[in-house]
Amino acid sequence: MRAAVVGVGRIGSTLADDPLLAGDIFTHAEAYTKSPSTELVALCDTDPGHLAAAARRWKINSVFSDASVMMAVARPKIVSVCTPTPSHLEVVRSLIETDFRPRVILCEKPLTRTLADAEEMARLAAEHGVTIATIFMRRFAQNIVGLKAYIDSGALGEIQAISGWYIGGAFHNGTHWFDMLRMLAGEAAWVEAFDSLGEMGDDPTLDVVIGMRSGTLATLRAGDATRHALFEMDIVMTGGRAQITDSGHVIAISRTAPSPRYTGYVELEPVLVELGHRRDLMLHAVEDAVQAVTLSRAPACTVDDGLAAMRIADAASRSSGTRIYLQDE
Repeated sequence: MRAAVVGVGRIGSTLADDPLLAGDIFTHAEAYTKSPSTELVALCDTDPGHLAAAARRWKINSVFSDASVMMAVARPKIVSVCTPTPSHLEVVRSLIETDFRPRVILCEKPLTRTLADAEEMARLAAEHGVTIATIFMRRFAQNIVGLKAYIDSGALGEIQAISGWYIGGAFHNGTHWFDMLRMLAGEAAWVEAFDSLGEMGDDPTLDVVIGMRSGTLATLRAGDATRHALFEMDIVMTGGRAQITDSGHVIAISRTAPSPRYTGYVELEPVLVELGHRRDLMLHAVEDAVQAVTLSRAPACTVDDGLAAMRIADAASRSSGTRIYLQDE
């Protein structure tokens, strides 16, 4: 499939040159060049300097400052949207409302800055028959997919409680956590949130309490992004525990076992479970998107998944300590 990238900043292109990511296919441009199912044919960005650098890096002659012109000239069938979040809706609109619209769009998270814009994006895509895949990257990580299968197998029993930490805004990074929560534990029923950090800006990092439809309670604590990165989830179950740390690179599994110290007590004992790795996420996302359109199935992370995570973030942003029921929205 002919592929294009709109927005050739970090996730679109430049992180491919980070020496710490060498050998890990993490950007959209690199994924299109490495996948046997795609050919990178065009790049688009409003910054001439970024565009020129990306064109040299990926040896692409077909470059554009306008996405609609790119569609008319280059006619890609799979397009990544990697521009700043507030521009996502208008970029997707310019891709879709053309005579040569793509078959599938990979849209970076969150879908848009507001829930209303995200719903408009989903409507446009459905109206024009275009598939949108939301790039919540952990959906494409082998170890997270393996953990879901392990939880679903019943090996750790039933989920009792979930907790976690994050930084970087309820919409910007919080939606990553909300999506992983839905993936591993089901749907949310209600949301309460508190602005303990008092961050400036239109997307503060909130402390969030989520009541799941299963009756389980999930709590997400806000960390200080000026100190260090933090993204964790701890799932306590009747027969064990799964702890996701180091932004999802490390997953520790424990199972219940008789205590070696106290007669009659049951404790959690670490066990080795091979779940896979967390590498080449963007390559997996691209290959999944190709298969979705060629096999007429939904992508691993749909536009509806993107909307669901945003509904949790939106409810959190409006909560101010008041419980908001998602089914009433």
